[in-house]
Amino acid sequence: MPLASNTHSPHKPPWAILLLILLALSSIAAGPPQLRSGHTRPIRLSPATIRSLTELRAGPQVDATAAIIMDRRSQTILWSKNADKALPMASTTKLMTAWVAMQHLQPDDIVIVSPAALVGNASIGLTTGEQVSVRTLLYGALLPSGNDAATQLAISAAGNVPTFVQWMNDQAQAWGLRNTHFVNPHGLDAPGHVSSARDLAVLADHVLNDPVLAEIVGTAAINIGGYALQSTNQLLSSFDGAYGVKTGTTDAAGEVLIEAARRPGGDVITVVLHSPNRFAETQQLLDFYFDHWQWIDVYLPASTLNTVMTPAGDRFVLSIPRRPLLLERWQVPQLQFYRALSFDVNSHRAGLLQVWLGEQKLLETPITFQLLANPISPAPVSPQATPTSYIKPSPLPLSTGTAAPLPLMDKK
Repeated sequence: MPLASNTHSPHKPPWAILLLILLALSSIAAGPPQLRSGHTRPIRLSPATIRSLTELRAGPQVDATAAIIMDRRSQTILWSKNADKALPMASTTKLMTAWVAMQHLQPDDIVIVSPAALVGNASIGLTTGEQVSVRTLLYGALLPSGNDAATQLAISAAGNVPTFVQWMNDQAQAWGLRNTHFVNPHGLDAPGHVSSARDLAVLADHVLNDPVLAEIVGTAAINIGGYALQSTNQLLSSFDGAYGVKTGTTDAAGEVLIEAARRPGGDVITVVLHSPNRFAETQQLLDFYFDHWQWIDVYLPASTLNTVMTPAGDRFVLSIPRRPLLLERWQVPQLQFYRALSFDVNSHRAGLLQVWLGEQKLLETPITFQLLANPISPAPVSPQATPTSYIKPSPLPLSTGTAAPLPLMDKK
């Protein structure tokens, strides 16, 4: 029996060649190939989506011993590394010092500098017997990280350092900072003086909720009380949207940085502990957040598309309260909206708006019907019309919420 040759192509009929050409043209027009699930509400996974999911799964690559990304609006930990490991935290201690001092002192109070406040190392240059305002001490502790300013705040508030440090620990316990313990108000290395990335993110959030302290930690430089003070937080002037909060450096702690940044669609707090390059690694964490997560608002705008008429002839504008959702950016174009309306013969009405991501229902909220006395549209939309809604990125925090990432879908 002769062997078959692999160099000979059998003759194809003309219709088969035409079919191959049409298939090739259609695949070009359709753009890049996409994977789809077999669900009734499939998620389409384009190459860009798969790349985003791969990056999310890998996470940012930082060498800090501990690090965290926390969405501030929802308090959700989006990514972490050794988040609960207790480590020396250096001068980020002064955030708690400033907050506790503010519970006992007023910014415009004038205090006299004690010789016990001159502890050395980083300082703003206070002198014994000097009269200085609490506001100046707060700036001095939080911008150039003056140990003398932080210690004087403790002495002025409590009369002595040990009592003040106990107040600091009491507050840490009240906030649930389980891996935090203070030994001093300035952050110099001491046995048992530790915190964690998670605890520092929570501490920073509390500090940022205080208007006076938030303004201070967001200040790059200031002249106050005869002192020219410069913040050690370089990202305040180099990262778009950065608005705080505090650096720290000691032999045991290494480089430490807590940072907060806000842009349209997101608000984040990051922490790095014992980092080889705190500013570069923090910028990487901030970029990772803004590249991969986004807050959106879901609502129904007043328009002809959201105006309906009942069987009795009454006309209503449909609306829902703005509902914020935190999503991974790849999820936003995958959202599907369903608007269900019903009326009975007595014009009793009901409505629901649902938001789905694949087979996951992210949101269900009742629709409000507002009677329209003077119609604003020339033609109403029938209740049987295609469900319509609108999503818009939210530039500022409105409320809390989370959305969990989905796994890759099966190939089809």
